[in-house]
Amino acid sequence: MKILEILFLISIVLISIYIFDKFTAENPNDSANIVIGISNIGSDSCLQCKINGESFERGCKACPQDSVSFRIKSIEDKPFISSWSKNNAMFYGDKQCNGEILLPSIKAEINKQYWTEIKLKDSKSIVTIYDNENFDDEISSVTNEICTLPTDLKFLRFSMNDGKPIANGGRLIGNIDNIEIFDYRISKNDDGKITKIYQENFSDCNTKNCDKWVLQNSDVFFIDIEKKSFHFDSYVSGNNDYAHYELPRSLSEKEWVVRLLLSFDQIDENPRGKGILGINPDERNLIFILSSVLIAFPIAIFTIKRKLLNENILMIIFSFVLLVASAIPFIPNYIINQNILFEKILIVFSLISLSLILMSFGIFRIYLTIKNNSYR
Repeated sequence: MKILEILFLISIVLISIYIFDKFTAENPNDSANIVIGISNIGSDSCLQCKINGESFERGCKACPQDSVSFRIKSIEDKPFISSWSKNNAMFYGDKQCNGEILLPSIKAEINKQYWTEIKLKDSKSIVTIYDNENFDDEISSVTNEICTLPTDLKFLRFSMNDGKPIANGGRLIGNIDNIEIFDYRISKNDDGKITKIYQENFSDCNTKNCDKWVLQNSDVFFIDIEKKSFHFDSYVSGNNDYAHYELPRSLSEKEWVVRLLLSFDQIDENPRGKGILGINPDERNLIFILSSVLIAFPIAIFTIKRKLLNENILMIIFSFVLLVASAIPFIPNYIINQNILFEKILIVFSLISLSLILMSFGIFRIYLTIKNNSYR
């Protein structure tokens, strides 16, 4: 077999491997989250996120609400993110302001304790992570400016990213414990002060909900009566999996504090488009697509004046698999389930154009070869 034919075969094999790895990739737009905070709605009161509701396919996080929270994502670096919303989807602030901001110099790790404080004061949400139960050894902190103050906050909520469809968006498994809530109250005898209004360490709980909590899915959110802590198992489940505890009254708009202990037993990163070969999508494009094009295109130019049938057939096969690989981002398939905005549109269309040109050229050369032979 001639060297040019071998190089064409190598290009075909490279793109075929790319297509196989791409189709085995699970790349959901959503990643696993654990969201902890205070909201003005319970986990079972959002009709939009019920089956056939307008937000069902986006999950209950899309339900308009007032909230102050923080979350951890299973993406690279596993960041802690402060967030708030005012009559808007969870995390998204209001019409004027983005509700999210990252905590600096911190990421989620297993077998580590995060003593966490969420504080609302002077229209600011301050999320601080401490290294001990005295809340005096600060690890990281961020102040999130709130443009429109959330109101009627009375539901302590634990949430996970309920994206759809079910996909491998990573996983976060862990525990929440030692919850304390302080609220600003004015009494007849003073001008107002922060006082503790709620405390829970789950030590007296004998059921999964402790006869207090509303659990939408007790398989992923529940009170572990052996460990005496609130257990969560967060992944892209395709369901609206939330839990909440309703406080006796709404928290003050002036000042309040939530403290708790957070820990992780398992953290699986969102594969972000990695297939069975475990290759990063950008590296996969370079290794398989770019290298195959760099091999095949000069060969195609070199063979313009050649009339060998085998080379033209291989050129058509290469062009076809390149066309398939280029068209993958446009295929509505739950396996790849990716947002085309993340694709480099110009490159995609360039590859499609190149494959069509090479295919047309190969077909034309075969036609001429057959035609010339027919006259002999």
